[in-house]
Amino acid sequence: MTSKRQAGFSLIEVMAALMLLAVTLVTMLQLRDAAIARAANSRSLALASRLGARMIHQIEAARIPDMFDGMQGDFSEDGEGDLLWVIGIGDGSAFSGSQATSDAEDTWRDLKEDSYEDLEEEERPEFTRIFVTVSWDGWTGDQRAYTLETLLPSWAVYQDFDAWRQVWGSNQVEGIQ
Repeated sequence: MTSKRQAGFSLIEVMAALMLLAVTLVTMLQLRDAAIARAANSRSLALASRLGARMIHQIEAARIPDMFDGMQGDFSEDGEGDLLWVIGIGDGSAFSGSQATSDAEDTWRDLKEDSYEDLEEEERPEFTRIFVTVSWDGWTGDQRAYTLETLLPSWAVYQDFDAWRQVWGSNQVEGIQ
């Protein structure tokens, strides 16, 4: 007696096909998740750079009243409350945005900070280093940060409008104040 083989797939063939489908789907979902994380990080980084640059321009225009080293806040007025900012003033600022510091750098920053505190207003340098660090929570929950650094005229940083008058003379300082 000869047995006829029935048409169709065997159980092992179906299981192999399902296993291949499962591996493919898991790989595709991992790639999708990684792409979403990169897109979210790129969006946050672009926002941080634009909002940080705007903050530096506000400092340069002396538009931030009572500014001090370590001043912090968020961008909730702009609808981006999850982005936080910190301002560092001067070379000796502990808020320079540098994550990993050595003992030598900490000592140098302390000396610079002490030397700036001892200066009278007329002895201040012409330019002051400003750090604006914008931070946010990343897609995976880790803390991300973007630091902008620039040199600005000291009169704008310390809002010394007498120095501004010496530099610019006849321009209307009242419009800035």
